[in-house]
Amino acid sequence: MFAEIFLHVPQTHNPKEINMLKKTLEWTIPLALAGIMTGCATYRPPAQIQSAVATVNRHTPEYVTEANKALREVGHPDAERLTGVGLRLQTAVDALDQWANGSNQEAGQ
Repeated sequence: MFAEIFLHVPQTHNPKEINMLKKTLEWTIPLALAGIMTGCATYRPPAQIQSAVATVNRHTPEYVTEANKALREVGHPDAERLTGVGLRLQTAVDALDQWANGSNQEAGQ
């Protein structure tokens, strides 16, 4: 589902659709992560948040892998950059999961 929403590859390779995809990725992911981090910057998040972050972290690698595979298969003109965005998202979600679940001592400092 994530890959279909954020990494949908336009079949027409219409420049407007590609530009819209770029802008969506460039703004949505960082803003969502910033909002999550800002809200939980000084305290340990509630159990529901910890569970939600763990669930997202558990599934993100699969979504990123599938999205990156689809980008390569269709020969998307911006595949290299979008693949990098997906990998950075995966790393960010993993770090957030480590912090939320207390396995990273430096994350709260």
